[in-house]
Amino acid sequence: MIATTERLTLRKITLDDYEFIYTLVNTPGWLEFIGERNIHDSASAMSYITNWAISRYEQFGYGPYLVSLKDTHQPIGVCGLFTRDYLDSPDIGFAIHPDFMHKGYTYEASMAVINNATELGLNKLFAVTTRKNISSKQLIKKLGFKASKVKNSNNDLIFELNLTDS
Repeated sequence: MIATTERLTLRKITLDDYEFIYTLVNTPGWLEFIGERNIHDSASAMSYITNWAISRYEQFGYGPYLVSLKDTHQPIGVCGLFTRDYLDSPDIGFAIHPDFMHKGYTYEASMAVINNATELGLNKLFAVTTRKNISSKQLIKKLGFKASKVKNSNNDLIFELNLTDS
């Protein structure tokens, strides 16, 4: 278990989560704002979990976490820390299944990940989103991130949060 909140639990993703990951990465929001991952069957979902999540845990000690409802254990999304070549610190990423959006779950999960990043001894986090993802921009700002001067080749919006300012 990575974290628990009032309504959620966050834990490492395992191969047993392939059905939910398959569903999540093929939702319209994921496809529009994160991108096609070519996951069209259980084998490709398991391969994706191995390369996207499990390998990050082994290499960095963090990665994407499965977000589930605390009471029912139903998976509702993912939220975690990622590394990017053009950033000198991890960035926070999140995706919630459309059935669970606009209920405060993404904010709650993101705050748990930020707290976990502090416990890991990280000093700074980034958040990256496309210019057209209005909901993500609003959430990132609500979490306390500020516009960054860092740029990437996609011309995405990049925000920064100093974890030592508290």
